[in-house]
Amino acid sequence: FVFFELKRKYLCLKSLSLIRVFQMLRVSLLFSLILLFVLPTYAVKPSNSYKDPRDKQKYRTIKVGDRIWFADNLNYKMDGSFCYKEDESNCQAYGRLYTWDAAIKACPVGYHLPTHGDFESLWQAAGADFNAAYLLKAEYGWSGETNGNDTLKFSAMPAGNRFDDETYGNLSKFAFFWSSEASTEKQNARVWYMTSKSMAFSFMNKPKIYGFSVRCVQSSKK
Repeated sequence: FVFFELKRKYLCLKSLSLIRVFQMLRVSLLFSLILLFVLPTYAVKPSNSYKDPRDKQKYRTIKVGDRIWFADNLNYKMDGSFCYKEDESNCQAYGRLYTWDAAIKACPVGYHLPTHGDFESLWQAAGADFNAAYLLKAEYGWSGETNGNDTLKFSAMPAGNRFDDETYGNLSKFAFFWSSEASTEKQNARVWYMTSKSMAFSFMNKPKIYGFSVRCVQSSKK
């Protein structure tokens, strides 16, 4: 009698275990269907994108204030542009580095190299203070603990630069962006920058022969 009672309990437990397994499988299947068909409807929509007709590369675009910006560094190959340390994989990760003379004509039709006013509007949208870069920096890639939270989805990457002696430096430490503003000193032009040393977003003048990143901004439609 004891043997049959134990056997009955065993079979009951086994049956309950099987039922529980089937219930778990049913819940898992239901959850998978929700992920597949329901959540995409409510998920945040991805950034818009632009395909450069010159080489078919795609760039994410964002609207900040009343301006539409590339959310990626330009990677259009042309004379006066370079991959960091001549490594093509760096171009894929960070975009190309351009001399100012190349940068001024690098953006595709309908876009232009940002003016000083374009960058000022971006700075103002980011709070116009010493922490503006925190809203503009990518959430990864910066040395130390100086990543941003990328609130504005500008995703600034620390692409470094090319010097006038054709060497490279500052990868993971600086993001430099050419503006269209030439300096009163003919050999220099204005560049906006962020650094791993702070969360500021500011500008200075640098030799036009240096290689810096390019972001394009949409030209006003007349």
